[in-house]
Amino acid sequence: MDCKVINLNEKDQFIPKLEANDPLISQLYKYDMNDEQSFKQRMNATNNGREQELANIIHSYMSDLSITTQQQQNIKNLASGSKVVIGGQQAGLFGGPLYTFHKIFSIITLANELTEKYHQQVVPVFWIAGEDHDFDEVNHTFVYNEQDASLHKVKYHTMEAPETTVSRFVPDKDELKRALVDMFKQFKETEHSKSLYELCLSIIDSYHSWSDMFKALLHEVFKGYGLLLIDAQYEQLRQIEGPMFEQIIQQHDQLDETFRTTQQYIENKGLDLMIQTDTNVHLFIHDDGMRQLLNKENAKYILTKSGKIFDKEDLLNIARTSPHLLSNNVVTRPLMEEWLFNTVAFVGGPSEIKYWAELKEVFELFNVDMPIVMPRLRMSYLMKRTEKLLTQYDVSIEDVLVNGIEDDRNKFIREQASETFLQQIESLKQQQQQLYKDLFDKVSNNQQNINLLNKNNDIHQYQFDYLIKRYLLNIERENDISMKHFREIQETLHPMGGLQERVWNPLQLMNNFGIDVFSPSTYPPLSYTLKHIIIKP
Repeated sequence: MDCKVINLNEKDQFIPKLEANDPLISQLYKYDMNDEQSFKQRMNATNNGREQELANIIHSYMSDLSITTQQQQNIKNLASGSKVVIGGQQAGLFGGPLYTFHKIFSIITLANELTEKYHQQVVPVFWIAGEDHDFDEVNHTFVYNEQDASLHKVKYHTMEAPETTVSRFVPDKDELKRALVDMFKQFKETEHSKSLYELCLSIIDSYHSWSDMFKALLHEVFKGYGLLLIDAQYEQLRQIEGPMFEQIIQQHDQLDETFRTTQQYIENKGLDLMIQTDTNVHLFIHDDGMRQLLNKENAKYILTKSGKIFDKEDLLNIARTSPHLLSNNVVTRPLMEEWLFNTVAFVGGPSEIKYWAELKEVFELFNVDMPIVMPRLRMSYLMKRTEKLLTQYDVSIEDVLVNGIEDDRNKFIREQASETFLQQIESLKQQQQQLYKDLFDKVSNNQQNINLLNKNNDIHQYQFDYLIKRYLLNIERENDISMKHFREIQETLHPMGGLQERVWNPLQLMNNFGIDVFSPSTYPPLSYTLKHIIIKP
């Protein structure tokens, strides 16, 4: 594989401003990601004392996997006090979008660089957001069909969306296999297809819950890097979170006030808010088979779905005796994560790092040190065929990644058309407009005639526009092969109007280039960067 880094003229300037240390952005974080002193402080920070317990829990969580020597060593490193680089993601169908893998590569890359630079082992940890219950976000993925150059949606269908967390959700294995067959029907059959299909089938057969299947796939791909995995909903992890849940329950009024005040400050500075939540407790309870948001109303705590009522002592008792029934929302999840781990840096996607900016004061309220917040690596894969098409049509990959292919496609169509024909139609349009103005002066004192003239002019102009449109459409049809080429470029580099990594599924690359395409022996060594990485498999 070849790898190169390019600059993109991004529409969203948040990350470039963060990189440039814009004071409006940087003041929203505890540490400056551009300052080496920030890393020294985090590397030398006092540990929280939970390392051994966390290491035991992660070992237990991963015990159903064939843990590699590197992973075993990292569990020992964690137990002995090594700091971590951490990030997380929801458990997407068959691995979800490519950016999940890119987030993991970011964690691994940064952990390795810090280990080498500071001569202290830093452990890469991936946090599976198994406590999440928004099933519509994870129940589907997309596949690129090379034959017709189009995207195909693959979905796990269920009659009723589960209202429990994804870690508690047990999918119908036959339906999962149907979705898997649907996915492989869209793939080009390669020498890797059979073994990849069998791997996925084995994972479905061997694991029980939705997030455990996700865990097994991630492990298969990243075990060679020594990556450690943990599910936020893992019951043993919940057991040690009780004290923090108690603190959140005791201080939720202050927490909510602090959070809302920070949001107001950010909004007053002209920045968009990322966190939208109406809760004032910022916790969920698993009750009656559902994950239900908790709200406080008139000194009572009410579940949003069932209407069940608690008082504060009830909640504190749950935190002490059954913390596995509690889970965090978007505000308290980062807080809990950092309370648990000795983190140097948190790695997040573009939206995540924005919503962490809304939480700085919340961290301070709970006396939990906010880590260095860093954007994940952003990557696109440039296939040989796509590269050839870019050259053939003289198209810039930078432009396609940001703006898509439509302008280049329209330019090509115009170049194939008769410029004389188009100019003559434009001339007729102008003549018609001038005729309209001349006639208007003669009927300006009669509204009915004005209306008649306006309607007639609109009809003529519409017909001229329609003539141009249909003429260009015929040019498109005459060049259907080139139109398919432009569609190929679009769907491989800018699918659904965005970056490839937000749409494509990692199995696509594994099918094309081998199950080990992401392994250390195959994947190009990466360096942490805020620029865009182009990889040529």
